Amino acid sequence: MPASAEASIALLHTALVDLVLAKEPVSVSVAAALRAVPRDLFLPDASTEEAYKDNAVVTKRDVYGAPLSSVSRPSTVAAMLEQLQVEPGHQILEIGSGGYNAALLAELTGPTGHVTTVDIDQAVIRRARACLGAAGYTDVTALINDGHFGFPLRAPYDRIVVTVNAPDIPPAWTAQLVTGGRIVIPLQLRGLLRTVGFTWDGEILTSDSMRPYGFVRVQGAGARASSPRMIRIADGIHLDLDDDQDADPDALRGAISGPSHTHSTGVALSPAADALPSLDLWLATVQPTYGRLHGTDTSARPELPLLPTPVGVSACWSDDSLAYLTFTPTGGTGVEIGVVAHGPDRYRLADLLTYDVRVWDAERRGGPDPTIRVYPTAAGRASALPGRLLTKPSAQLLITWD
Repeated sequence: MPASAEASIALLHTALVDLVLAKEPVSVSVAAALRAVPRDLFLPDASTEEAYKDNAVVTKRDVYGAPLSSVSRPSTVAAMLEQLQVEPGHQILEIGSGGYNAALLAELTGPTGHVTTVDIDQAVIRRARACLGAAGYTDVTALINDGHFGFPLRAPYDRIVVTVNAPDIPPAWTAQLVTGGRIVIPLQLRGLLRTVGFTWDGEILTSDSMRPYGFVRVQGAGARASSPRMIRIADGIHLDLDDDQDADPDALRGAISGPSHTHSTGVALSPAADALPSLDLWLATVQPTYGRLHGTDTSARPELPLLPTPVGVSACWSDDSLAYLTFTPTGGTGVEIGVVAHGPDRYRLADLLTYDVRVWDAERRGGPDPTIRVYPTAAGRASALPGRLLTKPSAQLLITWD
């Protein structure tokens, strides 16, 4: 490669890392790993300019165009590595492979540690091996395996990092983790995605960090676990909710076709809306029902407020009514949160949702994230404890706000 091309790549690499560090303050070791690993070698089919943008790059899609594998956004990777707290000499398992993250982990573990990365897709592993070899990370073990079962042959691990959205926390993951070890998981929580850092004490997982990041969907045995489903409400409008929640599609369609009630909460958000993930999670834990309402095309129903897409807005429902958040520009640069409700129960439902928004604003806004404790479902220990209990196929998640 000509010296000028090498210099250009080096400048792009430096600029990307500087941008990431401005977004995500991380440890010296994570920053050094980001500077050491050349991302373009893990994206051979992308341009150099694309490789050094702070964007996720999809490397494989299914027949419908949905992403199956990707090289994640560098700022997201940096935040997850900070959550993982890798130290030299650690034994690491990565579930979901792309190559780039495994190389960063190899930098962090050093020559006395080891990284095993697994993926159920043979083509993904072949690609990861080729990229790791081209970048000089020949000591990383890349294997075809269903990550739902971990990889017991190299267990136990000091750290496990999951880079696919996890609808469940299978027992294999904690069984293969040392006591005192850490695992970072992108969890599905009532339609929300949160990347959560946990410590394992030998009996339960306890969270200590949380970020609003998501990844490609899981494949293999884990894909059969509880996952969000979609209910079409009207043309261009649908509701995403977890399988453990009940909703009558016909009743909700009837509700939204009828009159609405609009209520102002009096709560405002800044333009950056940094507090919105906290509000969404608060509502998901205090509302009896919770999902995400998406509006991709409301041209057929001009009387309905335009809904943000693709992330959607917080929504709750009763047997025959539906309520959801709206955001109206204020006289300044922010937005005011409102509530719109439809159906026979619209006044009560709007009042309840408004009340919870105001409680969050008065008591939770700017405060710490909730704590998530993960218990084996079979043990049934979490049922009698205070907090919001979410039941997964293999685990019970108890969410409490301090």
